[in-house]
Order: sequence, then structure tokens, then C-alpha cells
Amino acid sequence: MTMKTKTLFLACAMALLPTLSNATVRRVNYVQSFATSCLTCYYGSTSFQQAIDASIDGDTIHVEPSDFSYGDVSIAKRLVVIGAGYKLGAAPNNSGLQANTQTSMVRNIALEANSDGSRIMGLHFPGEPYSGLTMFSTSNIIISRNFIVGIDLFFVEGGSGVNNVTIAENFINGGISQSGPYPNTITNLTIRNNYFSGNLQLNGSNDEMTNVVVTNNTFDYNGTQALTNAEVAYNVFHQGNVTGTNNTIHDNITAAALTGADLATNPVVSMGNVYNLSVGSDDTKWDILSTSGSNEYVNGVQQPNGRGMYSGANPYRKSGIPNIPTIYTLQTTVNTIPNGSVEVTLSTRSNP
Repeated sequence: MTMKTKTLFLACAMALLPTLSNATVRRVNYVQSFATSCLTCYYGSTSFQQAIDASIDGDTIHVEPSDFSYGDVSIAKRLVVIGAGYKLGAAPNNSGLQANTQTSMVRNIALEANSDGSRIMGLHFPGEPYSGLTMFSTSNIIISRNFIVGIDLFFVEGGSGVNNVTIAENFINGGISQSGPYPNTITNLTIRNNYFSGNLQLNGSNDEMTNVVVTNNTFDYNGTQALTNAEVAYNVFHQGNVTGTNNTIHDNITAAALTGADLATNPVVSMGNVYNLSVGSDDTKWDILSTSGSNEYVNGVQQPNGRGMYSGANPYRKSGIPNIPTIYTLQTTVNTIPNGSVEVTLSTRSNP
């Protein structure tokens, strides 16, 4: 295959676009020379917000990897936002997943009224100093396969509340909380198949929490997960506990007894028999050992009693690789003349 030199990066940055037949796909890149090949390309530190402003409901925005953050943005439309994944490259990361091992960094995304139906995936929130997602007056949101460092996901008071939110398959070095002194209304919140090194703070005394499901997560926080009106099931508590009111707690495994939980359905186990944390990458080491009775697979067959982030119908995917095709190897000639061509050999794969 032969292509112009200036388009080379586009092939290895993220790769093959998702299929939304009636939607516009917009590309953002920090570097101008990598984002000049189309009318729907945007470049520079504010390119992400520019692409959002130009979009209409149903559009897709590819946030291409960079050494720099795309800053703070707000979304008040129904959009699909796709990044490149995270923890890519040499150990302790995961090699062979993306030819370009940079991440798609965004400091903060605010999902506001009229962002209903949006999906955010594959991004890296680096924590510099405030980083994460906020939500208010929105519904039907999916936050999946992101790496969130430092500051947490926030539900912000005011507006009409937040409804039908799924937070799934993320690697979160933090937690999830409400923000501000005023009541929040959060209905139908599913938190599943995530890694947390921080805690959930979803039990404010004036907040209305309805139908909260916390399932198939891995918690590694030496403190309490604060919940109200929640079903807490099929999680691993590598350390920590649960507090709050009107919670249903069952089928978890824990390093120490969970307060108020039945030991028969929430057994205390030796975590040394569950994980070998000296083997694997930052996220794959949290896949339960095949020798553990809580492993999600036995002889290749998925078990209904699997626990933690790699279990269940939709397990965690290492490095948060989005479920679109990606370019995972790339070879090219090094030198060329201006306006010349280069020979490129690449390998692609589909991703579940």
C-alpha cells in the first residue's frame, strides 16, 4: 500500500472508523499537520471543543492520541466520543494493542442538559490537577473503557437529576461521588466491571438514589464504599468495606468481613489465592487466577459465580481498547522526498 507522507500518522493513530451510516465522523488531533486532510478535521489544544461545537446529535468524534491534553470540554448534544485506549506499550502496560502507544488525554468533560444518549470511551483523564467527568440534567449515558486518574467522576447537583447511567469497564484511580451541598437525584445507575483504587461516595443524606447496581467490580481501596439503595454483588473487595443504608450485599469475595453482610454469601478469602499481583500489566494482574475457586472460567467455560472486573457478560477489556478495528503493527520506510510517497505495511484487528 502507498500513501502520502502526511496521512501516515492517521493510519497508525487510531485506525478504522466506526460505522454510523447517517452520522458525521469528526477527527481531532493536537498537531496541525496530522489534521488537514478533511473538512471534518480539527487541530490544536481546543480542537476537541471545536469538533463538539460543529457536531449535531448522532455524530462521532475521534480524539486522536497526543502527548498533550485536549483540555476541558462540555457536551450538550448526543455524541459518541472515542479515544485510543490507555496503558499501551511496554510493561507494565499492554503491548501489541495499538501501533501508536500515546493516549487520548482530556482533562475534563462536562455532560450537560441535552447530552442524553452520549457515550464516552477510550479516553485518558490524567489528573492535572482536576480531571474527570461531571454529569447533570442528563440521561442514558455510557462511560466505558476510560482511564481516570486522580479526581473522580462527579454527579453535580441541580437541574433534573441524572437517569440511566452506565459506568463500565473503566480503570479508575479514584472513585465516584456527588458534588455540592444540594440534593442529587440519581436513578438507574449501573457501575460494573471497573477497577477502583478509590471509593464510591453515593450515600448523601439529602440525595435520592434509586436502583443502583454495583456489580463485577474490583475494589482496592482501604476504606469504605459508601452506598444507599444499592445492590452490591459479584465484586472483589481486595481490601475495604461497605457502608450505607438499604443495601443488598451478596455473592462478593472479600479480604475481611463486610459490615452487615452474610458471610455465607460474602465469604472472606485469602487474596493471595485470588491474585498474583507480581505478574501481568497494571490492569491484567487483576484477572483472577485460574486456580482460584472464584475464577470466571473453568476449562474455558464461563462460570456464573465469577467475581471482579473480568467476570460477567461484558468483562473489562485490557487497556480499554474501544470495540472498533485498530492498527496494532506498522512498518514503513524511513525517508522520502517532499510530496513523495512511502511504503506502509500494517496489521489490523477487530475488537470485541
